[in-house]
Amino acid sequence: MNFQVPKLEVLNLPKTKIDDETLYVISKSCCGLLQLDLERCDHITENGVRHVVENCTRLRVINLWDCHNVCADVNFWMMMVISRPSLRKIMAPSHFCPSDDKWKPLLDHGCLVL
Repeated sequence: MNFQVPKLEVLNLPKTKIDDETLYVISKSCCGLLQLDLERCDHITENGVRHVVENCTRLRVINLWDCHNVCADVNFWMMMVISRPSLRKIMAPSHFCPSDDKWKPLLDHGCLVL
């Protein structure tokens, strides 16, 4: 796919069969995204999410609820928040458990993780 939609701000793709390759294309083609809804997208991993966070420089909200193949590793989440200061809200995968103190720095960066 070769397209450019730099003014697209909201993209809702819940329960679709998109994968990391599709997220890569989206990250390159829709760099102006503010909100991305990927709820219950079982074919994506942290690699695809990383591309979106790195390339969508205005991203404020990302919904990864019930994305079973996206890791819940604190280092990955810190990378997302630190590398994308615009990120304010992450709906984390259902296996994410923020009760541990090691998750507190995410809040210190002004990002709400649900």
